[in-house]
Amino acid sequence: MNINLREAVRYLGYKGSVPDPHTMEIVRSVADEVAMSAAPKSVYRRFKAEVREEEVVAADIVLRSRNLAHNLMGCREIVIMAATLGSEIDMLMNRYQKLDITRAAVLQAVAAAAIEDYCNEINIKIRDKVREEGLYLRPRYSPGDGDLSLDYQKDILGLLQADKFAGITLTEGGIMLPEKSVSAIIGVTDLEGSRHRGNCVLEGCDACMNNDTCEFRR
Repeated sequence: MNINLREAVRYLGYKGSVPDPHTMEIVRSVADEVAMSAAPKSVYRRFKAEVREEEVVAADIVLRSRNLAHNLMGCREIVIMAATLGSEIDMLMNRYQKLDITRAAVLQAVAAAAIEDYCNEINIKIRDKVREEGLYLRPRYSPGDGDLSLDYQKDILGLLQADKFAGITLTEGGIMLPEKSVSAIIGVTDLEGSRHRGNCVLEGCDACMNNDTCEFRR
């Protein structure tokens, strides 16, 4: 896997500063372990969608969220996706939480960066497919972002049959297993009449520098 070490360092809490050489050595070592242990899998499907003022309806699922509806304004289709790094990362985490708490903290950060990188790869594949149709993507939006409840994970994973196709399940407490798993919703649009034709960044609003003028910002 290609793991963005700069993002891993940011997840560790180094904002605008550089870790000491010893810490960076641990980050690189853990990144190598994650790359060797990860077994990434994903599943995604494309659906017709109706975007209303405070909810989005697709495949008989009603996602109630003003923020999501704003993000998907003008979209008539969405892609719903789920991705995971696999259960080996969970086992590695359990091992380090017992033996080396520092390495466990670094592993959390590196794995978070790794799953985002993997989601970006999937996003690029989807983007390239819809571009063949003259369409564009909005940034992906996950349960837990803004006012989109984590409770929708159950509906999303069930709709995708994520347990069958990606090995992702949900505990009774609403935790995805493997833990380094992500679900997301991506708007598909022709953006006709928009001031931002296809310029949304893959990673979403948090990674975008267009803070003031974007009409789709959550």
